[in-house]
Amino acid sequence: MAEQGTDSGTPNFHHGFFHLIGCGPGGPRTATLQALETIEAMDVILAPARQARLFKDYIGAAEVAFDPWEGFWDFKGKHFATLSPEELPLFRKNRQAKFQEHLEQVKGMLGQGQDVGLLEFGNPCLFGPGHTYAEQLKPQEVIIIPGMGADAAALAALKTSILPAHEARFLLQAAPFVLTGHGLQPDMSVAEPDQAARELLKLLAGQEHSAIFYMALADAPHLFQVLSDYLAPELPCAVVYWAGDPERQRVLRGTLAEMPALLQEDPERFMGLLLMGRFLEGHPFSAAHGNSPAMRPSP
Repeated sequence: MAEQGTDSGTPNFHHGFFHLIGCGPGGPRTATLQALETIEAMDVILAPARQARLFKDYIGAAEVAFDPWEGFWDFKGKHFATLSPEELPLFRKNRQAKFQEHLEQVKGMLGQGQDVGLLEFGNPCLFGPGHTYAEQLKPQEVIIIPGMGADAAALAALKTSILPAHEARFLLQAAPFVLTGHGLQPDMSVAEPDQAARELLKLLAGQEHSAIFYMALADAPHLFQVLSDYLAPELPCAVVYWAGDPERQRVLRGTLAEMPALLQEDPERFMGLLLMGRFLEGHPFSAAHGNSPAMRPSP
């Protein structure tokens, strides 16, 4: 906690720090001890209501100043992906104005010597929106506390090794819009893969690999339509919903050909990771070691 002057007449020569805190995917039980200790030491917390509720015992008497994602993904009660062409400019203007307001508040707190903690779900450096704030501050003002990602919790739920696994040469971690080459576009149906994306898909088809897709459920039918043009229909797949959550975590398994119909029956359209690869079958770790030159018998 940043030290402050002893009375109102004493100038404050101490500057606060902005802490980007990885809180894990499932509340305090999947947060690190470092994360929990950091939360307890903060003067001010930035968090949406669910995070504030999950970590209230560690936040204690610290002020929860605001939800840092207010207006970031929605406008007048609607998700930005569902907005009309007329609403989108208003959403962008509102989002920028709200962000600037919040950023100025953060800078003011730091200038007053307060330590500010933004609670991030999962790994703050993998699809972590907290960098929207951190990158507007001086590097020396920012401290990042690592956290367990939903990928780690999902793999634990599946009880499998993703690397090494059979003959997989690499692990792809991405979001579906990477496969279109059209940026942060949640609806893949409006953008067919560009040339670079097609080359990537050909690479995936030509080399055994494992894959984890984030934010893949919103437009799963079109995603699987794209993937089915390049990958084998029998490729094993799984979706882990609410990875790390002790009450809501569940697993759905199937093949590339089967998953679209299975996903269509499930109402959840966001909180799930899509995992693909032969690591979902057999004993992938043992198979990989059995294929290693170091483990083969001498001629």
